[in-house]
Formats: sequence, structure tokens, C-alpha cells
Amino acid sequence: GLTRGPPAASSQRDLAAPPGVGAGAGGGGGGGLSRQGTIDSIRRAGTSMIRAGSSMSLQRASTLPKDDEELFYAARQPGLHDFENPRTCCGGMWNTKQTVGFILGLASMIVFSFWTPVTDYPRANPMFGITLLCGFFWLFEVIPVYITALLPIVLIPLYGISSTQIVAQAYWNEVQLLVVGTYMLGLAVEQTQLTKRFAIWILLHTGAIGPTKILGSFMLLTFLLSMICNSIAVTLVVTSFAISLLNAEEEKVRNVLPLVSEDSDSDSSSDSDEEEGESSLQAVQKFADGILLGIAYAASCGGMTSLTGAIPNEVVTGIPNIAEVLTFGKWMLYALPTAIASLVASFLVLYVRYLWGLKLPTLTDDALQIEKEEFERDYGERMGRDEVLVLLLQIIQLVLLFLKPVLDKLDATEYGEALMGDATLAALPVIFLFIIPSARYAGRPLLPWATVHAKFDFGLILLIGGAFAIADGFMQSGLNIALGQGIAGWTKTQTSFWLTCSMVGLCTVFTQVFSAVGTAGTILPALNSAALNSLRNPLSMLLPATVACSFAFCLPTAMPSNIVVFAKSQDLPRALRVRDFFWSGLPTTIIVVIVSTWILWCMEGTVYNTRGPFPQWACDGVSCLWVNVPGTTGYEDFQSQACIPNTELTMCRLANGTVVAVGETNIVPI
Repeated sequence: GLTRGPPAASSQRDLAAPPGVGAGAGGGGGGGLSRQGTIDSIRRAGTSMIRAGSSMSLQRASTLPKDDEELFYAARQPGLHDFENPRTCCGGMWNTKQTVGFILGLASMIVFSFWTPVTDYPRANPMFGITLLCGFFWLFEVIPVYITALLPIVLIPLYGISSTQIVAQAYWNEVQLLVVGTYMLGLAVEQTQLTKRFAIWILLHTGAIGPTKILGSFMLLTFLLSMICNSIAVTLVVTSFAISLLNAEEEKVRNVLPLVSEDSDSDSSSDSDEEEGESSLQAVQKFADGILLGIAYAASCGGMTSLTGAIPNEVVTGIPNIAEVLTFGKWMLYALPTAIASLVASFLVLYVRYLWGLKLPTLTDDALQIEKEEFERDYGERMGRDEVLVLLLQIIQLVLLFLKPVLDKLDATEYGEALMGDATLAALPVIFLFIIPSARYAGRPLLPWATVHAKFDFGLILLIGGAFAIADGFMQSGLNIALGQGIAGWTKTQTSFWLTCSMVGLCTVFTQVFSAVGTAGTILPALNSAALNSLRNPLSMLLPATVACSFAFCLPTAMPSNIVVFAKSQDLPRALRVRDFFWSGLPTTIIVVIVSTWILWCMEGTVYNTRGPFPQWACDGVSCLWVNVPGTTGYEDFQSQACIPNTELTMCRLANGTVVAVGETNIVPI
């Protein structure tokens, strides 16, 4: 229970008397607080002390920054902010986990610099060492993940694998420009407070008073916003809003506790009322846990629906020849059913674990009405001109990206090659953010450059570029062929369904243990190489693996949205614990993997035709040749197909294992 003593270390706000209480209250002449005001002040002081004690008792969340801007960057690399673990290595800079990652990464690179298990492609050996070095540094967060992404541009030229000019192209291309375009519009949405306005509107108009409706409304809001905006920024805004409402409900329960005790006539009734009050307090805290976990899970589900919504999605678009095939609209069509199924599964698990039989007798819309009044006082009752214009530009960007296949036919060369890519369509509405003047802030555009400079995550460009550079190094060194030969034998024996099961299971486990960033950066290029060597459609392996990298529900460090919620929960009387994530995330992950495997397998064949013959777009003309040799898949006949040449380019292996002489085939130029 609370210790009702003097409010020794309370803030000025906590000690302030409620309206109508104080000097002159009730028409009296006294200048001190009334008895009720004193009780409320003491109670709020006790609440603040309990919160401070709860935060100090955390083992990991307490080390994360509470400032939104700092937390935004810490979300992708929480290990660098975990100062509670002893840091005894490298001058007190690294803890044990980081030291192990450094040793493993450096040892791997040194070993493969001298050991040459791949003899046909000598440069593949050091490239494999570089990949392991980056992988261990990413997984163990030895140094900032953004700086790890710079290692390929340093090491690949030093080992003679490729030139600096070629590697540098991976760090700035169409994919990064697409990210820039969608990210800047997300910043504009955040700056105009559209996210919070939508949150208040949804909660009020759905009548979200009951716990189930509130949980569903918060998860749906986060899911929808994460589909079009940066999921980390969405999580920060929605979590802060949710915590303010939850704290108001918790304070309301604590208000009742001292009043009930004072009004009780006997010790027995006092004990009974006290127990009932404590039960209500625990119910609010349990409800808060479910709400915050729901926001984290919904952000992950929403991010997987967009090519720019999650880092694994951005990584897969940088693999050669993949981006032009995926397209923004097709990807959303492919991933949306899985995202919805994951959202429903996580909601049901959280409902059973946190809301089943939960009684919240004090839950009302008073706190929501207060938030609404404060918001309208600052931003107006109706949407302002800035908000309308930003929303309109966001809609235009989404429509342009969805209509890209139609626009390609309208703007193409005489040979049918499309001139406009996703980056052009994403950047077009962004230009108007800096041309249209703001009505709220005189003399400024809708999105000032100072805001972009302060909030844009430029390190994300390096992170994506590092993964692209590794994928390009695979091809330049021949590592793609060497790795493909090692994995291809296994993939050839798998049916399309069991291959999807394997990809989902593998990446889901890796993402829980490590992180989505490290898993996507190291596994996706290797899977692409294996698909090429086994002459299977690369999308049959890359698509389920990429989506599975977002199935990170078990640990707070697996996904940026989890980290944000984990850290922001310090503002509650009882912060989230690792076991809260684990025991909610484990059943969620199991259900999502089982259900999503079937959905992904059906959608990849429907949207991308992954069960057809090896596509010509996936053949690069070097490690893969396209020849005029007829064949069949058993249900589809074709007149030309891909083949894998040997190092001397004299023989070529077809998908069915037949080897033909290159000189006897009619090679089609790629």
C-alpha cells in the first residue's frame, strides 16, 4: 500500500491543489489546503515515489533514454545503451556480449582471409569473412549498427573484391531515395500531430470505454499508421498518448483508496474496501501492460505491409533485380493478409492474457475528454489547413506508388522500358512540402528543413547501403555461387510449401534471438544466392524470409517498436518486464508462424507466381545464362530457360540437372 507521509520529493505539479481547493475554498477564510486537498497531494506524491522506485528496479528498460528523440535512435541499437551490464573491456566501453561479438567477428574474418575452402572463386573466401564480421557486429551490437554498415566499403576494396566506385553505389540508389521520400512525409504527419488527432477521433467515435474496445482501437490505429508512416515514430506518438490516459485512470483508482479508508465505519469493512481498491489498481496495471504490448505488436504488423515500413523489407529491395519486380502495390497485396492475421492473433492472445475477466469499474472517457480539450486548445477543434494539405500529399504519394504499373505504360521508352521508378513517385509529393507555406507558422513551409535535419534518421541510409554492399559483394566475389552450391542441394529436395515453412521458421527464430536488422542483412543475400544456384525463383525464398523477420514478438530488443514501448513504459507505475514480452510473445509467435505460413505460401504463388519456372529477370547473364532450350515443369511448358555455367563457361546446368554444352545452345542476351 501507499505510505501516507509527507510528500518529501514531489514535483510542484504533484503538490498543486486541485481546482476549487485552497485559499478561500468553500467560502472560508483559511489560506491552507483543505483536508481533501492534502490527502490528494500526499497521494500524488506517493504515486511519484512508487514510479521512481519501479523504474530504478528495472534491469534493462531503465538504461534506455526516456527522451523521445534519443529513444528514436536507441530503438535500433539498444545494446549500446545497456549500461547496467558490467563494461570491463575496451576501456570500459564494451560489456561481455559485445566483446564476444568482436572476437567472433574478427576471428571469422582473419580465418577466411587465409583459409580458402572455396577454390573455384578465391575472392569468395574473404567476402565470406567480411559477411561474418558484419553479421556478428550487427547481432552483438559491438559498435553502432550504422558504422558497422560502413565496413563493406572499407574492406571489400582492400581485399580486391571490387572497387570503391562500385561499392559506393550501394549506399545511394533508388531504394534509399524511396525511403527518403516516404520518411519525409511521415515527418510532416508527425509534426502536424495528425497521428494524435486520429487517435482521439477513433477512441471517441468507437465508444472505446470498455477495455476490449480500447485495446482494439489502439492496435488498429497503430497498425494503420505504421502502414504509411515510420513505425518507430508512430509507436512513440501513440505510446505517449496511451500512457497519459493510463496514468489518469491509475490516479483515479488511487484517489478512491484513501477516501474509502476514511469513510469506512469498521476495521473489517476497511480491510475489505482496501482489498477491493488494491484489486482495482492491479487491474489497471494489468490493462496497461496489455495496451502497450498491443501497440508494439501492431506496429510490427503494420510495418510489414509496406516496402519502406520495416528494415528487412528495405533490405530485400536492394538485392539485384528484386526491387523492380516487387513494386509497392504488389508487396502490400502479398503481405497485407499476413499482417492482418498477425494483428488478429496478437489481439486475441493479449485479450486472453490481460483482459479476460478483467474488471475496471472506474474506466471512463474523462481522461480522453481532457486530452481532447487540451489538443483542441493547441491545434484547433477542426483540422487546420496544414493538416489537410499534409494528409492530401500523403494520400497522393500512396496512390502514385500503387498506380506505378499503370504509369509505367504511360511513360516509357520506345522499347517499353519504364522511365519513372518508385523513388520518383515518392519524391514528387515531398517537393510540395517545402513549396507550400504553412498557415500555422508564418514564414515557414509545411515541413521546415530544420525539422528534417533534426529528426531524419540518416543512419538508416547507411544501414540499408551496408546490406546492399554485402549483397553486391556476393556477386562480385562469386560467393553467391559458392554458397548457392552448398544450400542448393537441400532446396532442390523441398516442395514449395515446405520451403516456405523452412524460411519462416528459420528467420523467425533468428529474429527472436538476435534482431531483425542483423538477420535480414546476413541471411537474405545468402538465400538469394542459394535460389540462383538451385534455379528456383528467388522470391520463393526471399518473400517468406523477409516477412518472417518482422515476427519479433518474444523479446523487447528484437524490433524497434518493442524497444520504444519497453522504454516508454517507465512512465507507468509498473513498467513492462522482459517476461511480459516473452509470455505474451511466445504464443503469439507460434500462432502467427502456423497461420502465416499457409497465407504466405498461397499469396506468393498468386501475386508473384513463384511456383513457375525460373524467371528471366532473375538471370544476370554472368553467373546465370538464359538459353533457348525447351523444357517443362510438369504443368507448364516453356521454350527457353536459365542455366548455371561452370567457371570455364563451357558447360551449363539446367534446372532439371541436365548439363549442356554452352557452344551448342543459343544464348539469349540479358
